[in-house]
Amino acid sequence: MKVLIFGGTGFVGRNLIEELEDNQYQVFVVTRNREKYLESLANKVQLLEWDTVSSLSSIDKLPEMDIVINLAGESLAEKRWTSSVKEEIKDSRVRTNRAIVTAINNSVIEPELLISASAVDYYGPRQDEKITEKEKAGDSFLARVCRAWEEEAYKVQNESTRVVTTRFGVVLGEEGALQRMVLPFKLYVGGPVGRGEQWLSWIHIQDLVKMIRFIMENQDLTGPVNAVSPDPVRMKDFGKTLGNVLNKPSWLPVPEFMLKIVLGQMSEVLLQGQRVYPEKISNTEFEFNFPEVKSALEDVLAG
Repeated sequence: MKVLIFGGTGFVGRNLIEELEDNQYQVFVVTRNREKYLESLANKVQLLEWDTVSSLSSIDKLPEMDIVINLAGESLAEKRWTSSVKEEIKDSRVRTNRAIVTAINNSVIEPELLISASAVDYYGPRQDEKITEKEKAGDSFLARVCRAWEEEAYKVQNESTRVVTTRFGVVLGEEGALQRMVLPFKLYVGGPVGRGEQWLSWIHIQDLVKMIRFIMENQDLTGPVNAVSPDPVRMKDFGKTLGNVLNKPSWLPVPEFMLKIVLGQMSEVLLQGQRVYPEKISNTEFEFNFPEVKSALEDVLAG
């Protein structure tokens, strides 16, 4: 089967490519700069160049695709959230989905499945409430971004195209958020973020890409799917477990006011959380390799 991936050059995308290649899928990756990734990806996938502004029909020699996966979006952590950065965070996600959906509705591409990334931030900040896919969207900035992101995907009018939105938790792997969390512990100043009572919904990178492939291969899964482990933890417990795995102390909390000064509104990502459960995927035969946070951290940090 032929799979077209937007955002395939990022952390999740590269791991997904490896998962699909190992399982005999033919992978095509859309990028703004084909030359940049020729050396690192050309031996694994076919690279297609797209400027993110033109219609997808502008892509040279765009082949027929069975599955389209959109992982594209401006990073949340690279810049302070000014008004212009927030606009780009939202627009970069909606814009790509809009182009994909337009191409599907105009029969430029006719996939049997569209998978669009989203995030558990869709639910907005919550307390101890157990959240499944049935819950409505929140009203925080990131919740509004995720809602717009998903709404665009569901504008597909082709009845033969299944649509799934995967709501990612924090992805634990050799790149991404975990590496930022690890540094203070290595400097012996690690500890809980803020009060530590907020919930952290997470997933090991291996389980995430395995789940995406499972969704591809199981036609009964449609609509939103919480891409998280069945073991959400409070931030204080995550910090304690992380310290134990690293054999480093985890006693020094990072005050809320300090995070707000340093990160501005972006501090909400760390100070507010959601207790999210993967209800839909748990009702299938899917099995997590790393259902508990301790085993996940041990695997990622083994090196």
